[in-house]
Amino acid sequence: MLKTSTTVLFIGMLFAALYSLAIIVSPQTFANSTLEARAETKLENIQDQGAAEAIVVQTRHMGVFALTTSIAMLFVLFIGFKKGQKWAWWAFLFVGGIAWLYGLVMQISEGDMMNLVGHVIGTALWLIGILLPIKAFFPKKA
Repeated sequence: MLKTSTTVLFIGMLFAALYSLAIIVSPQTFANSTLEARAETKLENIQDQGAAEAIVVQTRHMGVFALTTSIAMLFVLFIGFKKGQKWAWWAFLFVGGIAWLYGLVMQISEGDMMNLVGHVIGTALWLIGILLPIKAFFPKKA
């Protein structure tokens, strides 16, 4: 199970990295999706162009932060998780939980369908990846 879950989490981290790169490359698309869901408007309809630019810059920053987290978790995956070290399982539980579950709840509450799809996929991969090997990380005591 450990090998399978490592593969699932690797796919999940690649997905997260690609999702992050998409946000970095095209922050306008993601910002517009969120603005449409929350405020029923688009970037081009915002009167203050400085504010519109700030939204784009902040969206790009979110993508950069998500990418760095994805890269860091790849190190955790191959240094600790793959070897069955408990600290790595806990790292995936907390980091993945904060990232994917928060995003999922926010996208559901906002009704942002474009971002919701990505968070559903990411959450599913994360849950499968941490739940499959739970017996390997936490065996029953004799």
